[in-house]
This record gives sequence, C-alpha cells and structure tokens, in this order.
Amino acid sequence: MSVKSYKDGRLTLEKKEEDGKGKCPFSPFQSYASIMVGDDLYSATSMNFLGSEPVVMRSSSVSIRTEFKSSWLNEPSFISMAQMPESENSKEGDDDKVYLFFNEIALEYDSYSKLMVPRVARVCKGDLGGQRTLQKRWTSFLKAMVDCPVLESRLPFTVQGTYLFCDPQEPLEGCLFYAVFTPQQA
Repeated sequence: MSVKSYKDGRLTLEKKEEDGKGKCPFSPFQSYASIMVGDDLYSATSMNFLGSEPVVMRSSSVSIRTEFKSSWLNEPSFISMAQMPESENSKEGDDDKVYLFFNEIALEYDSYSKLMVPRVARVCKGDLGGQRTLQKRWTSFLKAMVDCPVLESRLPFTVQGTYLFCDPQEPLEGCLFYAVFTPQQA
C-alpha cells in the first residue's frame, strides 16, 4: 500500500510503502469501518484475502487487535466507527472510547439458520494490551447486542448506518447515537 499525504491542499504520493493488512479490506466487496483518532488508525476489516479472519485493530506505535475467536467477532459485517472523547472534563478520569457498529451471526441462539444481530463494540483509546495472556490484544473490548424491537417482528432488525450527534453547547453526556435499521429476510 502506498502512503499518501495531504498538506496545503495538495495530495502527494510518498516514496515509502506501508503494509495495509488489517487496515483496509482486500476486496471492495468486503465490509469495513475505520476512523482516525489523533495519529492512530482504528480499523475493522479482515486480515486475510478470504475475509474469514475479522479484526478490530489500532495501528500506532503500540498496535493492538482482537483475537481470531468467534466469541469476539463471528462473521461480522462492519458498519461504522465513532470516537467519544469521554476524558474531556471528566471527574472520574474516563478514557476516550472508540465505538464500532456492526452486524454478526449470533452465537447465543439455538437456530438452524444463521441469525444476524446488530451489535455495538467499544474499546478504550488508552488500552495497551495485556501483560501476559492478551499481549498486543484488546483488554477493553466489550460488545453488546443493539435491540430495536418492532411489533410483530420475529427477527431482529440489522443496523445499516449510524451517526453520532454531540451538541457543542452541552456536556458530552448529552451525545446521542442515531441509527438506521432494516428488517432481515427470513
């Protein structure tokens, strides 16, 4: 992957090469999400050509990523990422968070067919990984199902897009995530 830089309204191609593995998908048909937070790239994509090794990764001086386990990510379809600067004016000393919205095949349901469910995951910006068992792996990775109940619907709706709204005149606790959901076919 060639590195490009943007400065003073000009896009230039630099001479150095950088590995794009885990930073962007191999195919434009594979889902991915990414966000720049300071000088760090947070990405959610696949580590291999087949798209069978999903990863949530931070590319920085201390790179860190998820495990290749279905309990962490199970056939995900990545939608979007957003940063919440929770440390700003925090009395509790909270760390900034990066949120990921995606759909994945649910492991928690006994079903003959693969049931897709919407999820939100969160990692802490200051996460440095574990000391022993989770070296170079997230220790703050948490995920939860996003529930958008609709009457007379048996299948959960899947998330298609998200938007983070923070009123600049209000404290960060007033920030809201908006999402677009669609029904899935039985």
